[in-house]
Amino acid sequence: MKNVYCYLFLFLFSINTISAQQKPAKYDPIAKPNTYRNFDNPNYWNNKKPHSDYWQQDVHYQIQANIDEQKDLIEGKQTLTYWNNSPDDLNVVYFHLYQNAFQPESHHAELNEQNNNKIEYGPYEQDKKGTEVQSISSVGRRILLEQDNTILKVHLNEPIKSGESIVFDIAFTTYFGLGNMGRRMKKFNSNGKTHYDGVHWYPRISVYDAKFGWTTDQHLGKEFYGDFGAFDVELTFASNYIVDATGFLLNRPQVLPADLRAKLDIANFKDKPWNEAASEIIAYNPNERKTWKFHAENVHDFAFTADPSYRIGEASWNGITCYALAQEQHASKWQNAASYSAQIIQVFSEDIGMYTYHKMIVADAQDGMEYPMLTLDGGSDPSYRGLLVHEIGHNWFYGQVGNNETYRAALDEGFTQFLTAWGLEKIDGDKMVQNISKNKYIAKHTKDLHPRDRSVYYSYIKDATMNNTPQLNTHSDDFGSALGHGGGYRHVYYKTAAMLYNLQYVLGDELFAEALQYYFQKWKIAHPYFNDFRQSIIEYTKVDLNWFFDQWLETTKDIDYAVKSSKRIKGSKELFEITFERKAAMQMPIDFTVLNKNGETQDYHIPNTWFVKETEATVLDKWYGFGKVHTTHSVIIRSKEGVKDVIIDPTNRLADAYMVDNSLKKNISIEWEDFVWAYPDWKKYEISLSPQLWYNGYDGMKTGINISSDYMNYHHKFNGDFWLNTGFVQIEEYLPEETIVYTDENEETYQETIKTRSGYDRISYDLNYHNPLNKINKGLSIMLNHRKLDGLKLNQIRLTQKSNDHNNELYVELKTLIRPQSESNTYLLFEGEDFWKTDAQNNTLSIGMKHKYQYVAGEGVLNFSLRSSTIGSDYQFAQLSFEAINKSKIDKLKINTRLFFQHASGISIAPESKLFAAGANPEQYMENKYTRSTGFVSRESIHFSEQLNHFQMGGGLNLRAYAGYLMPEGDYESQEFSFSGTTGIAFSTEIEFNDYLPFRNKLDLKTYLFTDAGIINTNTLNQALTFGNLRADAGIGATITLFKRIDNISPLTLRVDLPWFMNRPPFGEDYFSTKRFVFGLNRTF
Repeated sequence: MKNVYCYLFLFLFSINTISAQQKPAKYDPIAKPNTYRNFDNPNYWNNKKPHSDYWQQDVHYQIQANIDEQKDLIEGKQTLTYWNNSPDDLNVVYFHLYQNAFQPESHHAELNEQNNNKIEYGPYEQDKKGTEVQSISSVGRRILLEQDNTILKVHLNEPIKSGESIVFDIAFTTYFGLGNMGRRMKKFNSNGKTHYDGVHWYPRISVYDAKFGWTTDQHLGKEFYGDFGAFDVELTFASNYIVDATGFLLNRPQVLPADLRAKLDIANFKDKPWNEAASEIIAYNPNERKTWKFHAENVHDFAFTADPSYRIGEASWNGITCYALAQEQHASKWQNAASYSAQIIQVFSEDIGMYTYHKMIVADAQDGMEYPMLTLDGGSDPSYRGLLVHEIGHNWFYGQVGNNETYRAALDEGFTQFLTAWGLEKIDGDKMVQNISKNKYIAKHTKDLHPRDRSVYYSYIKDATMNNTPQLNTHSDDFGSALGHGGGYRHVYYKTAAMLYNLQYVLGDELFAEALQYYFQKWKIAHPYFNDFRQSIIEYTKVDLNWFFDQWLETTKDIDYAVKSSKRIKGSKELFEITFERKAAMQMPIDFTVLNKNGETQDYHIPNTWFVKETEATVLDKWYGFGKVHTTHSVIIRSKEGVKDVIIDPTNRLADAYMVDNSLKKNISIEWEDFVWAYPDWKKYEISLSPQLWYNGYDGMKTGINISSDYMNYHHKFNGDFWLNTGFVQIEEYLPEETIVYTDENEETYQETIKTRSGYDRISYDLNYHNPLNKINKGLSIMLNHRKLDGLKLNQIRLTQKSNDHNNELYVELKTLIRPQSESNTYLLFEGEDFWKTDAQNNTLSIGMKHKYQYVAGEGVLNFSLRSSTIGSDYQFAQLSFEAINKSKIDKLKINTRLFFQHASGISIAPESKLFAAGANPEQYMENKYTRSTGFVSRESIHFSEQLNHFQMGGGLNLRAYAGYLMPEGDYESQEFSFSGTTGIAFSTEIEFNDYLPFRNKLDLKTYLFTDAGIINTNTLNQALTFGNLRADAGIGATITLFKRIDNISPLTLRVDLPWFMNRPPFGEDYFSTKRFVFGLNRTF
């Protein structure tokens, strides 16, 4: 019997033991073992499927990595468990090796080369060392590998059956680089030590999903996509490094004991001067190392950051700890980073959905990038606030809602840009906290910035008003094959964010908030695409919003509504008919407010479908219309006091591309110019006024006003200067002379030559207008200029057609010039009729083209024009001009070159339009306010003679050493002067070397070596073409620029060149002289 009891006891014990072994661990995302796939994990996709047939793959990465601070590399061993939850058997798998994008001959390098972006590689990158996989095996058997740059194809020994899993053992090495080409995995010097950011550093299995199967996009420097699961990662560093990463730090007491944590606290350094060298809290010992152990669940990536100078701030909300890691030299301006981050977590948790993870890190890492539980940031308070909000916001859209951002980045970048404005408004209010200038004047006149405008609307409207927004449903790498945010890629941020604000406008605040929360909860820790988002919103709201999403996601349409008119209905004292116009293709419902003459307001809503949002406004009949259908709509409203104004969308959420006509009275602001930079106001047509004081030698002191106006620096740009000329303090010697004959009392006749002071223009003006003509053709614009200034009457009209990328333009221009009376030439620096004939009409018609281009070492521009006299001109000539300017950079040298050619034919040519050998002609002098008349430059300094002079303006053949020289050709008896002509060719080079100078940052100084060479004709227009001698100069020069940092004041560049002659020096001049100089305004080209 004893044996029976014994056996029964052993049996029950074994059953209990087996049961205990098989019982799964309770879900705990911050401790081992991996409980991601648990039935009690509320975030696991299979416990909350977005729809019944949804599936996604699961991963568990176990990585042991040693970061070698002496060799700047990571040596890792990785065990990956991969669950195939798809209905398919998998014969192959793919891995991303992201760091291989940043090396020669990569696909990303090709993209950079096609965009003429010069690439600087580090030593490892130059040797094509990114991530190297030494081996991949499963159950002890090696697997055949096939690699194409950033994609590694793994041919499995046996297929992974649907519902089964596989374990991969991987040995790899990843090398750090310089961070060029947009590389986020980088190292840099931090207080004499090496800072490391470890991102996308391990072989990461590609996502296999229901839309694509395997997602195998090559990495081109933009976005990422990964499977959710768990990570157990051990990072071994030198013992002086402070490390944090995705996941819970399992061995905190060992690697960051309380006494060390106290020394590292950021508050200890609150008074430390910015950028002062960091102290050494842990001495570096190459033989002493620490291993930091992390566990993370419900994440799709793992990243780390490490720096010996990190100092730690800490704050919490609702059990979520926020850590700020600041380099000690920056700690004084990172004191609020942790607490501000906790506020961000709170706002988004309450407004969008509860944050899933236990912590958030914001790190001072010279970056702006997001990873699960970790953001790499930079800057200081308050300027970093927008960056912190944005990158932390990514842990909602990217971190928790894990869309395929490689395919469509708008679902995370655009949503997060929306959250940036949302978060800043919730935390800091309607006005952004800005850095206050130490300059009291600038501080006083700095305009408020509003988060919604700064983060969303300004950037969106800037392009929308130019009809230049892209289709959002575009591959993230396919926005014109551009780099960075070019090619329209920026609008995955701004257009998407504007779309969300406009969705809020359509649905109403409450329904929008609920729908967005529903989408977040439904797709949290899952992989949505565009259609999943739109379907989620429609599903929750029960509203047909396909018209809305089709317009915003699938087209390049813009919004543009206008208040067309308001008129009292005949026979009624209270009824008014208000007419609206839809000027662009996108349709929207309309909210508008009527301002009555007694100051009271009435709110109205015009739906565009059967759906009517919750609103306290009076709902009017719907406006059904799209394209050319019903472009206008009229409503009848009642106003006892009469209508004073009608305002579309006073909340300023409707992303109207031209806000000026969204009010019956027009949205116009008039202000005195304060010369402090500010963003354009997208809600108003802005007019600025500024008093003017100027001077020239004939008008004397000039008082006037400048009127400048435009909408978003694009529509109806007007700039006008109006002057009252006093004649006070004229330059006596330049005044015209008049002979007076008179008879004395003895009837003797006398004559006297006197200076005439009264012949100047009492009033002068210069009016300029520019406006796009996109309704005629996209990229077409018109420019008008009417001028009566400094003795010149000018009329100009130009039509310009630009390509979509603005690299090419064609233009047609009609221009008339005349100096109507002899006194007109009194203004000129060039004295006499030989340089500009009075009462002679110079009317020309020009056609031309401009082409901008880039190449590996720099950029260039080609200018070609054909100009001809036209109807009403007193001259008959035609000019063909070609100019090629290239700006290259080799190391620290900037090499600028100019090739110029001009040829003229005809019977007679205007002297002011001739080709000048030493620089600009008189017509070109009129385009610079300092040289269009006497006063700032003396006639003596530009006078042409047999001696050299000292003033030179860039232009013509640009032979600067010959400024003021008549350039005689031939022998003394048949001498001709070649300082001006009609045909010539020249080549100039300037080599800037100021980057080698130690004081280059203290002064806006440019220093360069130069050389010019050119040849000009000596015949007149009706003679056979003959040329003078080739002339060449070289020398050294420098420029300094003034007023560069004052808004709306054109910078003034002063130039001094010290030239010497390469050949044919003037009579009596040496080839080289230290006393020879020319000064000028602006660079020569």
